[in-house]
Amino acid sequence: MEFSLTDEQSLLRDSVRRFVAEEHDLNRQQEALRKGSRFSASHWNLFAELGWLYLMVPEAAGGLGGSAEDAAVIAEELGRGLVDAPFLSTAVLGAELLGAGEPTPQRDELLGRLMEGRCRLALALEESASRYDVSAISTAASISGNDEIVLSGQKVLVQDGADADVFIVSAIASAGDGVGRLALYVVPSSAAGVEIRRYRTIDGRWAADVKLNDVRLPNTALLIPSDRAREVLERTLDLARIILASEALGAMEGALAMTADYLKGRTQFGRALASFQSLQHRLADMFVKVENARSMLYRGLSMLNAEPNQRAAAISATMVTINQAAEFVGSQAIQLHGGMGMAEEYPIGHFYKRLRVIGKSYGDLSWHMNRYTQMTPTIDMQGAA
Repeated sequence: MEFSLTDEQSLLRDSVRRFVAEEHDLNRQQEALRKGSRFSASHWNLFAELGWLYLMVPEAAGGLGGSAEDAAVIAEELGRGLVDAPFLSTAVLGAELLGAGEPTPQRDELLGRLMEGRCRLALALEESASRYDVSAISTAASISGNDEIVLSGQKVLVQDGADADVFIVSAIASAGDGVGRLALYVVPSSAAGVEIRRYRTIDGRWAADVKLNDVRLPNTALLIPSDRAREVLERTLDLARIILASEALGAMEGALAMTADYLKGRTQFGRALASFQSLQHRLADMFVKVENARSMLYRGLSMLNAEPNQRAAAISATMVTINQAAEFVGSQAIQLHGGMGMAEEYPIGHFYKRLRVIGKSYGDLSWHMNRYTQMTPTIDMQGAA
């Protein structure tokens, strides 16, 4: 498959690379994370100034109406620099779900704040027993006597939820026929009854558990009603998976480049490590894995607008390849660094940790394998013969 960047996408890639090179210091970021700091507010404002937060917002709402390929370009470069930023949660998931909602003054105001860098969003989806199933949730939404929406339940592992201004919450809404159906709601983090427990994940970034204690909201808090919430959410999550795959590809590229530089500069027995054929072969194997992952990423991108079952199978096939490649490249990078690879202060281990977190986000390896099998028609080998 041929996949080349447009002139605009090349300029976008170059702008992200300049940000990583001039504004982002990986060692300083890791030190800040160890001290409990989160993503820089000044850098987030720069994201807005550069137009990256406008990218996925529909043109009708004042955004750029960009494509998944555009967002993937940004994510890959952020992954290569191991930049800790809520780009996926706010500028992709948040913008996509808000854009799918009905155009109301409340929604448009949220999108305006998002684009200006004044509002960070997080998708509160997972629950302790959901196992990546968007409908296997117990969070409930009901209507009170004065037409308020009342939300009750608890969400876990809300990525970037520690600093979110607004949560997009999935809940089972009561229907007139007595059957509850999935719907999506906008919940300010400051709303009465919202409890947030913040913690760090293994990659040093921040997540949160969110408890909703009879949170009362106006009826305008309904973002996506139950007649189309599942379809919108499934489509948006497949987009998120592809953007995560792009970040993982960038992180693998960063880890490979760092490992190659290390082997060139480190000597043993009077020779650079890079001159040993066995180590060259291991670097070559890492390179092959990265390029195979790139090909599968491009295939996944090309299938985002396919029929739902075809899209789901293609995205899961992409994520299986990405996760397997990430495990191989990350572990090889650490091994080839030797003892340095285990040092907390050295960046290579942080690439591996980030890749492991990506591998558990919105579906892990076994989940994607099962989904691919379910979505791929069974071939009657006897009939084919």
